[in-house]
This record gives sequence, C-alpha cells and structure tokens, in this order.
Amino acid sequence: MKIAINALPYVRWSGIETFLHGLLASWPLRPDDEVVIFANQISAEFFRDLPPAIKIRIKEFKKPSRLNLFLYQQFGLPKILRREGFNLLFCASLIAPLFYRQKIITIHDAAPFVLKAENSLAGKLFWRLNLFFGKLTSLKIMTVSEFSRQELIKHLDIRSEKLEIIYNGSPVWNPNEITFSKLSFQNQPYIIALGNARPRKNLPILIGAFNKLAEDFPDLRLIIIGKKDERMDEIAAAYGNNGKLLFTGFISESDKINAIKGAGALIFPSLYEGFGLPIVEANILETPVICSDIPAFREVAADAALFFDPKNEDDIILKIKTLLNSQTLAADLKTKGRTNAQRFSWEASALKLSEIIHRYETPANK
Repeated sequence: MKIAINALPYVRWSGIETFLHGLLASWPLRPDDEVVIFANQISAEFFRDLPPAIKIRIKEFKKPSRLNLFLYQQFGLPKILRREGFNLLFCASLIAPLFYRQKIITIHDAAPFVLKAENSLAGKLFWRLNLFFGKLTSLKIMTVSEFSRQELIKHLDIRSEKLEIIYNGSPVWNPNEITFSKLSFQNQPYIIALGNARPRKNLPILIGAFNKLAEDFPDLRLIIIGKKDERMDEIAAAYGNNGKLLFTGFISESDKINAIKGAGALIFPSLYEGFGLPIVEANILETPVICSDIPAFREVAADAALFFDPKNEDDIILKIKTLLNSQTLAADLKTKGRTNAQRFSWEASALKLSEIIHRYETPANK
C-alpha cells in the first residue's frame, strides 16, 4: 500500500510535529507498504532520524509562507498523489488538500472553534473552511483523547463513527541516562511551565500566583519555555521585572528535557487542551506535575498530578506550596507518574493508526 504523509504545513517544532514524529518513529512497516513523507525544506529536517524505509520527498519553497504551503497542498500535492498512485494521505492536523478524498486528517482539539480569543476573524474563517471540507472529504478523523472526541461531536457536529482516538505516546527517555550540562538557570530552585502566550495557556494567572508565592519561597524561580512572540513579550514586560521569572523562548529538545528534569514541579495552568503531552514528559522524567482541573488533564494525568482551579490564584498557590513543603508527596507523584506514563505508547498508537489506514486497502492497492 502506498501511504503518503503530509508534513508540508510545518515550519517549526511543536506539538503536532512531535505527534507526527512519534508515530512515524514507531511505524510498523509491512513488507508491501511504501511510506513517503511530503515535506518542505524546513519540516524535512524534523524527520531525518526516522528509519530509512520511510522516504522523504522535499518540495523547496523560495518562501515557505503559510499561503504558499497551503496553495501547494491544494494544487501540487494532489496531482502527485494521483499520478503516482498513492492510496491514502495521512495528515497530522486539519490542514490538508481540501478536495482530495483519499485522506485521514487529525483534529487535536476544538479550541479554534470554541474559544473566542483563540484566533483572529481571518483565522476563524480559515479553520472553518478546513473543517467544512475535512468533514466532507476525509475517510476518517483522528483525535488525541476521549475528551477531544466528545468535544468534536458536541461542538463541530462530527459523527462519532468517523472519529478515532490516537493518543500521544510516552517519550522514550531514560531519566537515569540524562546527564546534560547544567543550564544557566539551574543554579537555584525553580518550577517550570511550557507553553505559548495564547489566552487559553493562562500564563498571567500563573505568574500572578507565583509572584505571591515568592514571598514565602524567596529563592524560587519560575521558568517559562515557549514561543517568544509579541504576546509573550507583553506578558514578560508586564510581569517579568522581578528577577525571578525567566522567559527562555524556544530551546533545544535536550535542554527542554534537562529543564523539566531539574524542576521542582511542572505547572500546567491551561484553561483548555486536547491532551497535555508535557504531563507525560514530566512523568517520564520523574518531575511532579501540578495542573489545571480540566477534563483532558484528568484523562491524561489520572492520579499522577495535583489539580487546581485554573481561574483561582489562591488554589494554584496552595497546591504549589503543598508540594514544595512535602517530600513525601513529591515522591508519591514521581512514582505514580512513572506508572501513568506507561499507559501511553507510540508503538501502540502507530499500530492503531496503521490498522485504520489498512482498512482502506483493497486487492488492487496491496
């Protein structure tokens, strides 16, 4: 079976790229399968370390803008897929060739459609366009949690039988083998948060809680790792002048792993998420997790986290204090985290996706 993978939309490493890479790195190749990634010159670098049986086809763009990448997916990619006899296209997001019908797409969560502040008017129209054709022309739609599946049924009117859950996997990291050199901010105790400055990430309320908490923990720092854009700069300017907050921007994967491992806790204050991969990453690295009491996090973290009301600064402060003052609780969360992380496997998720794809295999395309 000739399977195409759409990596054309991606120009920076984030959650979707992690999802796609995790699946392909564990892909259960069958003898008669041909798997080809269609990538731009930037996204191709994300997949260089995959097994050699998975091929990469690179389309060079003079300017890999969102518009150019989108237009090529609508007109250039479908021609190649039809001409070369590809049987199915897998897209790790909602961005896909709109009129191409032999495809499976992924909607990670309903945030662009249910949260008013998530996108501009142009962004809302763009996602609505992709959603309309995604529902109409896709064979199946993947999502990443039972919570997201229910949200897509409820808010986007997607039929339940069209949806399948493909969980993110647990990173294949051994915390005992991670011995990176010390990062500049690791010279004193710190807690860590990962995320961008979108309103649903809820960083201002976390920072407000931390500033009050710092009165009782004067040596504690808060490290925020995530995209440094105009919105993040505004948050940094408003809150980051006390010397106890550090906004790192994007850092390397190895530095991110090291930063999580060295933290006293991972704090995840989001108001809305479809999964919450940093929870599993912290579980693997034996870093205690304190996170929002929202459905996706309850599903992913189970009993391996402390939960707080993400709209209540005092509750955030209470839960962080409770953890920092109890070595017993920290050790318990580490143990539960190791167990929890075992529920999520890239191998299992890749196998499930492969089996879904092969449902559309016929004698003619074997």
